[in-house]
Amino acid sequence: MEEDRKKGLFEKAKDKIRQLGETKDRLALLLKARNLMQNEDLTEAIADAVVKNRGELGYVLSVLKERPRTFNPYLLKGMTVYQEPKALDRRTAELVAVGAAAALHCEHCLEAHMARAVAEGATLDEVMDTLLVAGSIAESSLYSHAFRKYKQLEGKMRNGKG
Repeated sequence: MEEDRKKGLFEKAKDKIRQLGETKDRLALLLKARNLMQNEDLTEAIADAVVKNRGELGYVLSVLKERPRTFNPYLLKGMTVYQEPKALDRRTAELVAVGAAAALHCEHCLEAHMARAVAEGATLDEVMDTLLVAGSIAESSLYSHAFRKYKQLEGKMRNGKG
């Protein structure tokens, strides 16, 4: 009985040591990733890849490049979203970006993503359809918000509070 209890304690101690080792390995991995995100060589490598692919870094990326710890994860995330999406092809991802850029009135984003959508094989008709869908959603959003405010005003006016 005493031997079983000692074996149980020994196994628990081994588990605790293993868990501490895993925790230490995970912390080391997090520190390594954090240091890599601040690495200026990584910044230069990413910037060079962007320039090679697009011809220029662009305004936003040029400013972000001044802060490698922000630039690096921002660009790496962008690469997974636009260049390596999980379920969409690159052309479709760029068309989605065109729609979002149009709805958000981001002129520079719109120009960049329309060019990339075409470079990924989108036709001008597909870009136009994307803009029309984005415009319809933006219009519906405007009406949804504005009509609610209108109905609130209308209610106040009917109740003599306007």
